[in-house]
Amino acid sequence: WSSCLRHGPVLLLPLLLSALCSSWRAAAQAQAPPPPPQTEPTEAAAVNAILGKLGLSAPASWNISGNPCSGAATDDTPLDDNPNFNPAIKCDCTDQNGTLCHVTRLKINSLDAAGPIPEELRNLTHLIKLDFRKNSLTGLLPAFIGELTSLKYITVGTNALSGPVPKELWNLTDLVSLALGSNHFNGSLPDELGKLTKLQQLWASDNSFTGQIPDFLGSLTNMTQLRLQGNSFQGPIPRSLSNLIKLTSLVLRNSKISDTLASVDFSKFVNLTLLDLSFNNITGQMPQSIFDLPMLSYLNLVANDFVIDSSNNSVLPFGLNCLQRNTPCSLGSPQSSSLAVDCGGSRTISGSDNAMYQADNANLGAASHYVGGAPIWGVSSSGRFMDPPNGSYIIYSSRQFQNTLDSGLFQTARMSPSSLRYYGIGLENGNYTVTLQFAEFDSPDPQAWKSRARRVFDIYLQVA
Repeated sequence: WSSCLRHGPVLLLPLLLSALCSSWRAAAQAQAPPPPPQTEPTEAAAVNAILGKLGLSAPASWNISGNPCSGAATDDTPLDDNPNFNPAIKCDCTDQNGTLCHVTRLKINSLDAAGPIPEELRNLTHLIKLDFRKNSLTGLLPAFIGELTSLKYITVGTNALSGPVPKELWNLTDLVSLALGSNHFNGSLPDELGKLTKLQQLWASDNSFTGQIPDFLGSLTNMTQLRLQGNSFQGPIPRSLSNLIKLTSLVLRNSKISDTLASVDFSKFVNLTLLDLSFNNITGQMPQSIFDLPMLSYLNLVANDFVIDSSNNSVLPFGLNCLQRNTPCSLGSPQSSSLAVDCGGSRTISGSDNAMYQADNANLGAASHYVGGAPIWGVSSSGRFMDPPNGSYIIYSSRQFQNTLDSGLFQTARMSPSSLRYYGIGLENGNYTVTLQFAEFDSPDPQAWKSRARRVFDIYLQVA
């Protein structure tokens, strides 16, 4: 018995160690992390092909070689307005118990991507948001985009896309936002778009759309922003637009609209903050209901043929009557024979040419105008910046501009994303010399997509 006491522990120790080791191995195996979720193979190949055909490469923050849905594509790295994550994708990795990922967002923004939209895009069948803004994409907006039925947001603005808008877009029944502006689209907007009842934003400005403004727009009663400026529509604004009572922004500037505004019940637009109907051929009286809108902050009605008389003059913004096509201002009583304006300037400046450059620091916003002086001159601005610096449309520069005796005139500039026009009012008849002085203030070394835009200065003369 004593011998058993002496040797018992020696015999039991290996068994105890063996049991502990087995238990540890089992625990270690149970706690091993699962393999990372994998991108659906067809979608992984599509992402690679799209970037390759557009001459782009993925950033180091996500693994393009075999599993694009990794790193920044799946974590909380912000995508929108993040220049360090571009091109970029975001993925949803909840499929098959967290083992499979689908690409839900694709961003190729301001990267000078050139060529047609790659065919492989049709394989991203789980795509919710497509952002191709500010590139040099050409060719058609492909009809196969109508197959991507999960899409809610499409942005292809500021490219060189052409041809008609595909009617197949009507299949995108969850579409909330469609941005087609600043391309070369033509023809009419397809009636099939009237089936997109969830659509809240339609931006189709600065294209070559023709025909009448579609009546079907009135069926899109969830619409909050409608921008159709800079097209070649004909005829009146359709009566059905009165149904869009959720509108906050309505921009129909420079769209060749004619007739009166009598067909539209503006009193229903109680949420409207921005209205721009400038540079059309609208006639007749301006409805009093426009000026009674409770939320309206920006209004631009310049360069039309409105009838302005004593019956509505008391409610009009100051100087609006002077900025119609057939201006009644100063007829027969010219005010001056010269005009000089320092765009964005806060004080009068005496130039080397002995001209007195008048200040131009009125707080103009997305659709508004200002008439200064007796009146002698005016300015109108159209278009909304998403994020103007310091909330102002006037920018400043401290650098000195070369090759000018008046560097102080170039320390300020007035910005406008769509239209900026200055007017001389009531000048004497005679011969005039027009001098334009300008500098590349904001984009001295622009990207290709910016340099495609022209710097255009138009001079209009109206003889009394």
